[in-house]
Amino acid sequence: MYSSSMSKFVLLFGSCTVLTLFFQMSSLERMVISDGDDETSQSRIRRRKLGDGCYHVLLDVGANIGIHARFLYEPDRYPDSMTSVAAFAEKFGSQRDNRDYCVFAFEPNPKFEQRHLDLENAYNAMGWRYTPILAGVSNSNGNMTFYHTHMEKAESEVGFSAVTPKTLYGGDATAKTVQIIRLATWIQDEIQDR
Repeated sequence: MYSSSMSKFVLLFGSCTVLTLFFQMSSLERMVISDGDDETSQSRIRRRKLGDGCYHVLLDVGANIGIHARFLYEPDRYPDSMTSVAAFAEKFGSQRDNRDYCVFAFEPNPKFEQRHLDLENAYNAMGWRYTPILAGVSNSNGNMTFYHTHMEKAESEVGFSAVTPKTLYGGDATAKTVQIIRLATWIQDEIQDR
């Protein structure tokens, strides 16, 4: 398939591209790991990773309604996008095969769960890999209190945040405990060495 090809990994936090990594991939489908020569080799099967088979990876951290995936997969539908569509064209090229891309959308707001599941189903039906991760990210695993600030627009909620409501929003908020995962560990477990 894509043996020894240059792959890209892009990490988004909200609307900012934070990190673009380029790395060599020796194989996309490394399921058996060899521990010696052919005669004495003991092979072990490794756990399948979410990133297995992905050539390029986009992590959308704080995905909200999943719009960055749409900018990547459907740029022609967003001619007024001033930054994201252009950034993806610069990082990945303007002519691309969406089957080469995997998007992992991290979003802890339960309000958007169904939308992400709908995007996953629609994109998967087209052969595109979109995977919602219904959790927040941090430097450790656990739970965290986020606040619904009731500052909704038609489809988005601008103020779902871990910032205390009195600090930023004047106190009119509803608390919600959400799952938090350690991003570095998730990348190591699900993306690295795929």
